[in-house]
Amino acid sequence: MKNRKLNIFILISLILTIFFILNPFGVEILNARPGGGHSYSGGGSSSGGGGGGDGIGLLIYYIFSVLPPQISIPLVIGVIVLKFYVDKKNSSENQTIVATPGIQATMNRNYVIERSLQQLLSIDPNFSKVLFLDFVASIYNKYYTWFGSENFKNLSPYFDTYELQRSKNLHNKQTVNEIVIGSMRISEINLLQSVTGIAVDIEANYTLNIHGRKTRYAVVERWYFNRKTGIISPEPDKMRKLVCPACAAPVSFTDDGVCESCGTKINAGEMQWFVLKHKILSQEVFSTKGLAHYEEEIGTNLPTIYQHNIQETSMNFARRHNIDWNSWRMQFSQNVVSEYFIKIYNAWSINKLNSVRNLLTDRLYDSFMFWIDAYKTAGLKNKLENINISNVQLVSIDEDKFYESITVRIFASALDYVIDASGKVQGGSDKNPRYFSEYWTFIRRQGVEKDAYDYSTCPNCGAPADKMGQAGVCEYCGTKISNGDFSWVLAIITQDESYTG
Repeated sequence: MKNRKLNIFILISLILTIFFILNPFGVEILNARPGGGHSYSGGGSSSGGGGGGDGIGLLIYYIFSVLPPQISIPLVIGVIVLKFYVDKKNSSENQTIVATPGIQATMNRNYVIERSLQQLLSIDPNFSKVLFLDFVASIYNKYYTWFGSENFKNLSPYFDTYELQRSKNLHNKQTVNEIVIGSMRISEINLLQSVTGIAVDIEANYTLNIHGRKTRYAVVERWYFNRKTGIISPEPDKMRKLVCPACAAPVSFTDDGVCESCGTKINAGEMQWFVLKHKILSQEVFSTKGLAHYEEEIGTNLPTIYQHNIQETSMNFARRHNIDWNSWRMQFSQNVVSEYFIKIYNAWSINKLNSVRNLLTDRLYDSFMFWIDAYKTAGLKNKLENINISNVQLVSIDEDKFYESITVRIFASALDYVIDASGKVQGGSDKNPRYFSEYWTFIRRQGVEKDAYDYSTCPNCGAPADKMGQAGVCEYCGTKISNGDFSWVLAIITQDESYTG
């Protein structure tokens, strides 16, 4: 009987050992700065979670204290060997994950996507990647926001019937909130005779509530959008937010997809894009603790990824705007890139973004505010001082009927550190500058020639820009000024180790 109990204990010990070694306990947040890993998840330099070392130490203590030496010593040796093997394996896997694709392979993939986009534009001159991704963000946000609520039926025209029903069955007892979309990338385009399909990879995080238990996840999801070939994309106002494709009224549909405003039956894919299916590519438990922890930059020395035809695209841009390219590029780097960079980083440093609300798209502002609130809750501030920009490289220009976008790679340095409420440094350094680079993407409405704002006034009515509001709307004239209709706005920040073009 005694031996049986001993054998059971050994078995339990082995099971617990394997659990403590293999089970990660969440994701640490590693980099600071607005774009430095705090956009949506742990960033490319994330360690991917802890290894449960304390649990293993406690288990070894119990093994030595309870089991005889002839059993405890071999068992502990086995634990150490297993731990070493798993750590080595995880290290190898992490290196594989962090490593970026070859530059040439990345440029080739981007070329295929760009060529497909040009083909799509030839049959749909209204297609805009900027507006399409805004539409995707709206669908994604509403899908999770309306989980388990009566409003979920309003998505019926935008989802395959089977996919929507599967979601209802799967998530009828779950709710999701605090949704933060970090990045979206078109990963595939299929132009078939009767159907056009676009796959979008979305990196985000959100809080999942199941029976009162809340868990936050960092996810990468792939969403497949389809529509009938030959459909022309709606105007910007019908793409920026979810409205009835027929009458443009705010979404209010029956379970069968009939608009309650105009009575039109909206069949999926006949007037607008719809979600054929979506799947989770990766999911990790996610925590905002560890905000003061820093890791070394890992992508600063990587080669810059340029658009494959950047010189030709640049010259075409200059001809359309009737500008001298070299002079304009220098002015853009100084008056837009550097000005925005300094102002946004200074606003971030004091946990207040209202002064730069007109410089940020809605999605980027919401992402920043999630982290600003996380710092405030933790009683911390991420200070950025002595900011210096050493180089700005223009890497990509995209244009369509409604928008133009420019992506630059910014090389900079700053004192980057985190302080608590008493002013004590909790992470980073207030003495040694941190060198880094990031890719920033700016967008502007076609036909707008103004390259920079008068930051102190509303560009529409000239009133003081002191009442901008979280929605980016001037409270004096009611004009939305954060969508690129008046000048450039910052839409995306991508870390150098994550940028793929």
